[in-house]
Amino acid sequence: MKRYVGSKAICIVFATCSIAYSQGGVPGLDAGTVKDSTYTNSFFAMQLRIPDGWQVQDNEATRALLERGKTIVAGDDKNLSAILDASAQKSLPLLTVFKHPPGSPVDFNPSFMCIVERIQGLPGIKKGSDYLFHVRKALSSAKLQPTFEKDIYDAPVGGLELGILETKLVIGKTTVRQKYYTTILKGYALSFISSYSSNEELQTQNEIIESIKFR
Repeated sequence: MKRYVGSKAICIVFATCSIAYSQGGVPGLDAGTVKDSTYTNSFFAMQLRIPDGWQVQDNEATRALLERGKTIVAGDDKNLSAILDASAQKSLPLLTVFKHPPGSPVDFNPSFMCIVERIQGLPGIKKGSDYLFHVRKALSSAKLQPTFEKDIYDAPVGGLELGILETKLVIGKTTVRQKYYTTILKGYALSFISSYSSNEELQTQNEIIESIKFR
């Protein structure tokens, strides 16, 4: 059903972002807080603005998305399913927001998320674009494979240089586009992922990205 397109897209994001070699957590890392439509994470000294009216997902809803994402991505591939199971225990979604409450009768539900993954012991991952190389490889192995219309590139966000990966995924009659923004901080790959299906939705997502500040 069309109303589930947004949820399916974000499920795929959760699963594939947790496949790129996570290594566990460290003391002091937490999911951050939301107050007055502002998300703050003290560990990464980072803030961003959530659009008015958007729905913040709680931990239980996020875990449900992770489980659905594993099934969608892995399909009948038991090896990939086992990798996703292990990775899900070692990555941490920090923030997940939808424009509409999940399950709303809309053709597509735009979403934005922030997730971190430990990269200790992987000296080859020096910047966000290095990490996104592995994300792209994981996406290419998924049961629902997106297309990539351009190479991974770098751009400034919040005063830092982030790697950016753009994807396109056709689900039924809906074309879902996603942009992954990643930087490396404190031994973690910190990623922001926007999901949208129109230029108007992209404009709102760009406003979220432009609101990101690192102190």
